[in-house]
Amino acid sequence: MLRQIVRSVLVALAIAVPARAAPDADGLARVYVEAINSADPAAVERFQAQMTPEFAASVPLPVLIDYFADQRRISGGGVDLVGARVRPGAAPTLEVALRNRVYGGVQGATLPLVGDKAPRFSNLDLVPAPAWVPASGPPLSQGQFAARVAELADRGCAAGVFSGAVLLAAGDKVLATHACGEASRRYRVANTPDTRFNLGSMDKMFTAVAAAQLIETGKLDPAATIDRYLDAGWIDPAVARRVTVWQLMTHTSGLEPDFLTAMKDKARTGFRELADYKPLTRLAHTTFEPGTKYEYSNTGVLILGAVVASASGEDYFAYVRDHVFRPAGMTASGAFAADDPEPGLAVGYYRAQGSAYGWRENTLDFPLRGSPAGGGYATVGDLHRFLRAVQTGRLVSPASRAKLWTRAAGGDYGAGFETVDGAVGRTVGHSGFYKGISTKARIYLDRGYIAVVLSNIDRGAVPLLDAIEGEMLRAPKAD
Repeated sequence: MLRQIVRSVLVALAIAVPARAAPDADGLARVYVEAINSADPAAVERFQAQMTPEFAASVPLPVLIDYFADQRRISGGGVDLVGARVRPGAAPTLEVALRNRVYGGVQGATLPLVGDKAPRFSNLDLVPAPAWVPASGPPLSQGQFAARVAELADRGCAAGVFSGAVLLAAGDKVLATHACGEASRRYRVANTPDTRFNLGSMDKMFTAVAAAQLIETGKLDPAATIDRYLDAGWIDPAVARRVTVWQLMTHTSGLEPDFLTAMKDKARTGFRELADYKPLTRLAHTTFEPGTKYEYSNTGVLILGAVVASASGEDYFAYVRDHVFRPAGMTASGAFAADDPEPGLAVGYYRAQGSAYGWRENTLDFPLRGSPAGGGYATVGDLHRFLRAVQTGRLVSPASRAKLWTRAAGGDYGAGFETVDGAVGRTVGHSGFYKGISTKARIYLDRGYIAVVLSNIDRGAVPLLDAIEGEMLRAPKAD
């Protein structure tokens, strides 16, 4: 989800460079690095001055300043440029590797280039370290790698950029679990490996798996348009006749507006059951021809949850509990309502300049209850069990799993799962992002590991996972 937010804020970046035989990769990269590292707004203004007029007009300078300040904060005051390369192709892409100063881990950024004589950035995406980044430091044993995971989490907590829990596993074997920070700052309750964290968008994996199960049993046709399963109470029939189930699963439906944005001026207590979202989903329309491109859609996955309920004949939440959570052994997971006295839930915190405490709870900003698109709760252990259940064929068949993990129409996304390649090889999983929520879970298909990082503060998970992946490059592959 973090990548989605960055895309929506920093789209169509345009940095003009003089005409040359090959783009100056280091020079282009340093424009971005300077904007992160310098607390002087003039650095961001220089960055903005090189953007296309259309983009500069659509993105206010304060938004850019906040973005770069946030990147500077979570990296410990700035980043160090490790290297930059232009990946050739029909659409050349600048790949940048940056070292985080808190953890020492390497994070990546990709900036596609357009134009022959004066290449311009057409986009910006935060990604894992590029494949050409070498391991840093001597080899680690598997035991040393596991110990490093806990050390890195503690380093993040000490620097105030992490609060949460982390798990590292090799297949079914858990190598390390560790927690630090506080689940409740109000009541001074510490995080533990058994703390249940808000997952953000990770619930999309559960919804996609539920849909895949129904496809396997013949109750759901991925090629069918959604008017077969939903009536006009859910969505305009004219829209429903244009969108297929598979397009909902792969974020190629083009459905907008985002229901999270549409509900902001509504009372949260009005959205407890899935059917309560009907007044919002009836507003859905397509912004492009469905199936022609990838565009992340919370609304599309919310509607997919309604399709799962219709095709199964069961309540959505009950279906996921009985057919996903229980078979996977996920005993601590669920879409808990904020006004239920459910024990063991972490409170999310986001930074607030106007607060005397420096932080505010997200309890007034988050929907009352999780949905098919996100907002449920789980422990790091439950997420590990879920990923293993998918990986080993206990939830869906190998054929269905392959479809879920195969990239669709653009983007690093399959069907309900992010599919990302980097220095550590191919990975599948999902991330979550919202105020006071930052989560990442990854299966490292080429290395045999699984890592889960759940944080209850803004941007807590991403740089820590980047650092863990850096250590993974030094560790032996798991059996």
